[in-house]
Amino acid sequence: MTSSNRFANRLFLFVVGLVTVAVGVFLVIVALPGGGALRDLLSPASSAVDDAVATTPIDPTGGTGGSWLPLALALLCLLLVIVFVVAIFAHGHGRTDSVVVHDDPTGSIAVSSSFADTAVTDALRDRRDVASVGVSAWTVTGRPALKVRVRLTAGSSPAPVVAAASDVARGLDRVLGETVPVLVEITGASAVRKGRATTARPSER
Repeated sequence: MTSSNRFANRLFLFVVGLVTVAVGVFLVIVALPGGGALRDLLSPASSAVDDAVATTPIDPTGGTGGSWLPLALALLCLLLVIVFVVAIFAHGHGRTDSVVVHDDPTGSIAVSSSFADTAVTDALRDRRDVASVGVSAWTVTGRPALKVRVRLTAGSSPAPVVAAASDVARGLDRVLGETVPVLVEITGASAVRKGRATTARPSER
């Protein structure tokens, strides 16, 4: 239901940030007056690059100059960019504030996602087998959808909760006048079981 995989997003941001910081620190150190030793270390690397370019000519007969290695690196970078762009558009477009939008000549009517959040939460949170309820709205394949995350109480079976959530989703469709896809996620039970507080009666003698 998310716009993209959360772990993949964080890993990508971490790698990009790490590379950016490393390049920045490297350039700062090289530019400092004491960076001469590091600049000396770059000479073998520069020679290795020159050797690689010399051994990868575009025309092996020497008729034209240049190397195909920079072109191959450029094509590789272009391929990576295309892969990232496709990955971005292949997923959903993230959270949305509306679950239903009706357009007519007089204007547009939108039902806020907070309405669905309140309706679903109020219908499920008073159950003894439900510890907490979270509702979020996402755009999936161009249309709004709901994700209902239900945390069970200790010792509760998920089957009745799934059935109750399905009933709530059907009731929400009737209220909205439109079918909204709903994903129900059941998470592990909490350590505390909800229930009404009871007062012990004093024993009679």
